[in-house]
Amino acid sequence: MDVAVTKAGMAKSALDRSSVYGLLAALFRCEITAKLLRELRRPALVEALTTIGFALDRDVLEGPEDEVIETLAVAYTALFIGPGKHIPPYASVHMPGSNGELWGETTVWAKQFIEAGGFDYATEFHDLPDHLAVELELMRNLWAREAEATENGDTAAATAASNLRITFVRDHLVHWLPPFCDKVTANSPHPFYAMIASLTLAIVRWEHTYPTESYTPNTELTPVGRDRH
Repeated sequence: MDVAVTKAGMAKSALDRSSVYGLLAALFRCEITAKLLRELRRPALVEALTTIGFALDRDVLEGPEDEVIETLAVAYTALFIGPGKHIPPYASVHMPGSNGELWGETTVWAKQFIEAGGFDYATEFHDLPDHLAVELELMRNLWAREAEATENGDTAAATAASNLRITFVRDHLVHWLPPFCDKVTANSPHPFYAMIASLTLAIVRWEHTYPTESYTPNTELTPVGRDRH
C-alpha cells in the first residue's frame, strides 16, 4: 500500500466532509442566496456528497432562480424565524431535559466547548453559540483542521481534532439534533428544508457511529490552536 496516497486520500475525505458541513452551516444560518443556490445546483456538489455516502435531490430546486430564492426565503423565515409558530435552531430549545430557554446551560456548554477547542467567533456574527449554524461551522473547522494535519503528517494534531469532533457529536449534537430535524422534516413548507434536515441528521448520525478508540465523554478540553470561527 502506498502510504503517501493513503494519506492524501484521508486528507481529501476529511476536506470533503468539511465542505459539506460548511454548506449546511450556510443553509441554516440565513435565507438562501443566489450564490448558494448556484452552488447547490452544481453537479460537482452532488458528486461530492455521493462519494461520502449522501444524496442531494436537486429536483426540489428547479425553476427560475429569483422565484426559487424567494420561495425558499419565505420557507426559511416561516420555519426558523417567525412570527408565529416556528422551530428555533438552537440546541437549548431542543436538548432533552432542558427548560427550552435561550442562554441556558446548553448554550453555555456549547460556548465553552467552542472556545476550549481554540476557536473564536467572527466579529460579524451576533447570534448565540448554540445556533445550529455555529455548531455545524465548528464541525467544518474541525474536519478542516484534521485534513490539514493529516496532509502534513501531524498525527497528534489530526487525532486531537478528531477527538474534539467526536466528543462534540456524542456529548452534544446527537442529543438535540434528532428532535430538531424531525420537527423540521414534519413541518417544512418546502421539501428542500425537509431534505436538508434529513441530510444533516444522517451525517451527524454517521459521525456518532464512526469508530474511535480514544473517545472519552465529558472530557476537560484544552485549546489546540487558534482559528477563526
